[in-house]
Amino acid sequence: MPASSDDPATPQDPAQLRRLLKESKTADPGAWESARKLVHRSRLAHTLERLVERIQRSPLPSTLREGLVAGLGTPPASAGGIDPARLKELTGLPPTKAIRALCVYFALVQEEDSSSCGLAPHDVEAFVQQNESPYELLLQAEEPSLLDLGAGDLSFEEELLEHYLPSFQQSGKTLTLHAVDRLQPGSQLGGAYHADPVRLRRFAQYPPDNLQFRFWGGVDMTDLSSRPHLLARYTMVTCHAPATPTFAYEPTRLSPAAIRAHLTSTKGEYRTVRVRGEEALEVRHRGKALTFPHWKFAIQGPLALLTLAARRGALCVLAAIDDEVFWEILAQLVEDPGMRPTDVVFTPDVLPEIFGHVHHALTSLKIGERCNLSEVTPLRQTLPTDQTLREREPGTWRFRFVEIRRGAVFPGMPAGSTARHFRHMSEEVPPWHLVLVPERVEVR
Repeated sequence: MPASSDDPATPQDPAQLRRLLKESKTADPGAWESARKLVHRSRLAHTLERLVERIQRSPLPSTLREGLVAGLGTPPASAGGIDPARLKELTGLPPTKAIRALCVYFALVQEEDSSSCGLAPHDVEAFVQQNESPYELLLQAEEPSLLDLGAGDLSFEEELLEHYLPSFQQSGKTLTLHAVDRLQPGSQLGGAYHADPVRLRRFAQYPPDNLQFRFWGGVDMTDLSSRPHLLARYTMVTCHAPATPTFAYEPTRLSPAAIRAHLTSTKGEYRTVRVRGEEALEVRHRGKALTFPHWKFAIQGPLALLTLAARRGALCVLAAIDDEVFWEILAQLVEDPGMRPTDVVFTPDVLPEIFGHVHHALTSLKIGERCNLSEVTPLRQTLPTDQTLREREPGTWRFRFVEIRRGAVFPGMPAGSTARHFRHMSEEVPPWHLVLVPERVEVR
């Protein structure tokens, strides 16, 4: 769903629009340069048509939407219909540069680049089935890119670069590596999960011809559309150790009352407090008062994560998934609605009955083994539209291929710090690992 018009990241007047256009150009100079091809006379009419459509569907105030559309020529847009004075007034730029800047801001450039990389879903599926490490796909892409959701301390990014940056340096390719996390930089909460400043400084020292790295803290994954400098689509999207309880309960399946009752009984009573002036969540657990970031118990559910990953990545990897989150994710991947019962919390004692032969097949996997989920049970044909996501291109998606692996760390594959800590967690059952290939579903 598009961002609301009162979102602070949405410009409300021409001055704000001009500032954000300038910021998006500066943030992604490669996209600004690539936008030249979209204003070539052989492609300009098609670019204007797509741009007008994107603007009309955007959360911009009506005065800005109407002004930009009029400046671009109003549908059917054409080069002859451009109003240079109107575009200059709104964007502060002459016509060609204004169109290029709008293409960057509305992610048309990134979309164009990602669609030209040759990563068709059936090719990605074949690649995953033939290779041990899904990350090798980055070496096949002409313009490799990866978005890491919930990046934490950036230990995964560090290992990824150790594995693959030498290959990119040798081939002359540039890796775009973007990372986002909900933790607000500077917050006193979150401890070791904050982005490591030493790693941030090290990543910034790599030559831009080899690595385009950016990290954004304090960013909710449901509102990535307010960051136009993020690519519309990446070679890969990853999420390491999807947070619990954030993704452990699906709001379309469980009522708020059921979720709260289970959280209270298992985690303890909780309330919002202030810690040295900062909003926080206090949980009374086993007689102790524990404090967390204020959004710790804000439930988004696996459907939001899966939908976002499908929209943004040609290949998706969810790693080091704990048992509670895994079964809630699995319920959203399978076709059988009986595995999505209303207001039934997935506790260990009910899992065998609800998932039946699927539960038996998956829990029989040994550490390091993997299986194709479609060989166990039919995959869901379409993911429901998640209304919490503020995405420019919602569309309808499904996963054509889902591979399940058992374990946290796999030979030759980069991993995050949580995955490496699993072997020391004696009370935790072995975690899960998902490799998913999404494809867009044409709705007729």
